[in-house]
Amino acid sequence: MHDFIDEIIQSRPYVIAEIGINHNGDISLAKEMIDAAQENGADCVKFQSFIADNYISKIAPKANYQKADESVANISQREIIKKCQLSTEQAIELKNYAKKKNISFLSTPFEIQSFRSLISIHVDAVKISSCNLTNIPFLEEVADSKIPVLLSTGMGNITEVIEAVRIFKKSGSRLLLFQCTSNYPSKSKNANLLVINTYQRLFDVPVGFSDHTVSNTAAIVAVGLGAVVIEKHFTTSRKLPGIDQKASIEPGELNALVKELRDAKLSLGSPLKERTSEEMDTAAALRRSIVAKIDLKKGDILDINMVEMKRPGDGLPPSFLVELIGKKLKSNVKKDEKILLDYFI
Repeated sequence: MHDFIDEIIQSRPYVIAEIGINHNGDISLAKEMIDAAQENGADCVKFQSFIADNYISKIAPKANYQKADESVANISQREIIKKCQLSTEQAIELKNYAKKKNISFLSTPFEIQSFRSLISIHVDAVKISSCNLTNIPFLEEVADSKIPVLLSTGMGNITEVIEAVRIFKKSGSRLLLFQCTSNYPSKSKNANLLVINTYQRLFDVPVGFSDHTVSNTAAIVAVGLGAVVIEKHFTTSRKLPGIDQKASIEPGELNALVKELRDAKLSLGSPLKERTSEEMDTAAALRRSIVAKIDLKKGDILDINMVEMKRPGDGLPPSFLVELIGKKLKSNVKKDEKILLDYFI
């Protein structure tokens, strides 16, 4: 029986539109974003499930990217996030709406109560945010549930990742790791995509890339390195209020990203080097064949000075030359005519 991670692997590259909190707590806007994600090629929409009071202290300072939004200059981090909170009933509504629209639903629980709520509504998997990478009690409860897990590793070091992976491996949970740089937006030079190969080698799990850069370059390279899933923050308009809007892509950009990722995957092709079907005509026109350098007569003994290598390439290739030198012609051959095997005695 296939689970959510199997679905991702089979669809590679799988694309998750991270709506997150861009809906600003407006269920109608959330549905509009689901529509836009589905219409522009995403495989999955992802939201965030949390009770702000349960995981953000009232004295928690804002991150720099949160401070950059002047519209919330006088509001605490907890107040900002709390305005985007969805109830369990709203999560059910969005999950059912996504199903109706034929797009997968995923959510990130930020604390244990929200995780338990997601389990209660029978989600297929959960995404664990980078901010919980070192939250061992939280990871252990998620692992004990045996639900498939997509784990982001932003802000982490390899020791922290090893410990988190150990928890899920011990429980036998299906696991997919995301390389991630936790800034919104982040710089391409800090994407550290070679970590994808490190994770593949160390943990033998599928790996994805949670992309917070402003271009598609890093995501395309990630697919080339073997990432099976790309996650990108998504909004219907960066002009909407909200701390994550500016680090999100819009519908047209999502559409372009999906097409470029599909092309990137197709371009990888096969590790077996062989002539492709579209090269057949080109090879016939541009490669070299053995041809007569001068007019040749019946009875001539072929030597190297009687032939040259010219286009087209649909005759005997130069590799046959060693077999022809010293053989006697049984018919005349005009200059530039291709020399064939059956011209010899």
